[in-house]
Amino acid sequence: MDDISAEAGVSKRTIYENFRDKDELLRACLLFMDNHHARETERVFAESTNTIDMVFRFLKHGIEAINSINPLFMTDMKKYHYRIWKETYVINSDKYLAQTYTILKKGINEGLFRKNIDIEIVAKLLNEQLTLMTDERIFPSLKYSRTVVFENIIINFFRGIATGKGLQIIDKFMDQPELQQTADTKSSNQPGFHSDD
Repeated sequence: MDDISAEAGVSKRTIYENFRDKDELLRACLLFMDNHHARETERVFAESTNTIDMVFRFLKHGIEAINSINPLFMTDMKKYHYRIWKETYVINSDKYLAQTYTILKKGINEGLFRKNIDIEIVAKLLNEQLTLMTDERIFPSLKYSRTVVFENIIINFFRGIATGKGLQIIDKFMDQPELQQTADTKSSNQPGFHSDD
């Protein structure tokens, strides 16, 4: 709380006048982040020209979000505020699963994803892979860049379910300067995705 008051430029008393305890403050922060994410999601759905465009917009937004959050945030929340982490995980898991289902169905209808995939299974597989991304046992933050892991999950996952038409669009997006720049700046000890692989 000392760090928070110093960073916010207010006294601890002011914080406690607005938030009963750390848990209430954490819940308020998570709600703020969730509302921001919901607005971004609506914007991406509205502005995307097709499902692949949508996926790459989410990729870019996800990278920005990952870079703005301490990589140990989820680990610490799970360790020190397990009840809140569990509440958040359950609520968000159902919501993200529904969003993934919608994206997959839209991609199939556009002829960009294969028709023979089981949408329910594939949606759950993607969500579980994204959950593993924050698991320090599997991807310790000192060894793996969160953005590199995130890119590998998203790019390889959607390439795996794409049709020939979908792959052509994915390859065009992979040529974007932002993704090339991200690939070029990866350190040699952090395995990453390279567009020519």
